[in-house]
Amino acid sequence: MNAKKLSIFLAGFLWVLVAFRIGSRGIEWLSPYLANPDWKLSFLIFSFLIAFFKATKVLKKSCERNLANLEKIQEKTSHYFFGWLILYGKKGVILISVMIGLGIGLRYLRAIGIDSFNIFPFIYLGIAGALLLGSQYYFKALK
Repeated sequence: MNAKKLSIFLAGFLWVLVAFRIGSRGIEWLSPYLANPDWKLSFLIFSFLIAFFKATKVLKKSCERNLANLEKIQEKTSHYFFGWLILYGKKGVILISVMIGLGIGLRYLRAIGIDSFNIFPFIYLGIAGALLLGSQYYFKALK
């Protein structure tokens, strides 16, 4: 596998890994609703709708923008390891850093009791679903 294809695979695989991590946390936080189901579980529909629209509108454009950086990746040893960072570009790496910071902030807010309505699980599941669906654009680019 050449450096470009490996970089595309790693960029998509990273989205899948993050989706599973965020999704598992969302499911863990959803356990009160799963133990005693009530009407609030219907918010999952909104999570799935948000995931679909975010994946097809926002993340698709992000993936296309990232794939435009493909010509910057060369067949050098360092690009086999860090080509996915070149693919994301500076703007993408900054955006990922901001999103990590937002995730830390949300977990902190939840820990101090700000999420009294327990809506963060639905937000996390929406984000996880979007990343999982959005990763398909990278994997399609491999073909």
